[in-house]
Amino acid sequence: MFMDTPEDEKTKLISCLAAFRQFWSGLSQESHEQCVQWIVKFIHGQHSPKRISFLYDCLAMAVETGLLPPRMVCESLINSDSLEWERTQLWALTFKLVRKIIGGVDYKGVRDLLKAILEKILTIPNTVSSAVVQQLLAAREVIAYILERNACLLPAYFAVTEIRKLYPEGKLPHWLLGNLVSDFVDTFRPTARINSI
Repeated sequence: MFMDTPEDEKTKLISCLAAFRQFWSGLSQESHEQCVQWIVKFIHGQHSPKRISFLYDCLAMAVETGLLPPRMVCESLINSDSLEWERTQLWALTFKLVRKIIGGVDYKGVRDLLKAILEKILTIPNTVSSAVVQQLLAAREVIAYILERNACLLPAYFAVTEIRKLYPEGKLPHWLLGNLVSDFVDTFRPTARINSI
């Protein structure tokens, strides 16, 4: 049986990136977003987790080398109609990629992504098989990273505003987020009490 070594994978990635760089430079600025959306649609149409993983590695490398803007890639991934919780492997791989590249997005973009991710999580029903929960947790990890104050991705008050829009006072957060969101919002209660006195 023939297996690719990590060096072979790296060589393929570099080769793909070089070909894509040449293609990308020939595109007009106006068609960049549409091209990224098409790439995401193509990737989400794949059924092989290995192929999806390789293509995501190509996307990650394109972002890391500055070829693709991280915000455009993250938005295209999250807003894709094909990103559904039922496709657990795609869901997990997508959110792992978002977690990897979201650090390069400006805070306004992170705010928009937080909202989009919270809305995607709302599509997950209240009861799912315990076999898929592990894959679904990748989205929770991205939310935790966004809310992590030391990561400095988003001012906390913007995050609280977006959370409060989806989960007003008295409405429990989605089970996948559980105490993560509740604890984060609760950190603002002492400040709110001081301001209301």
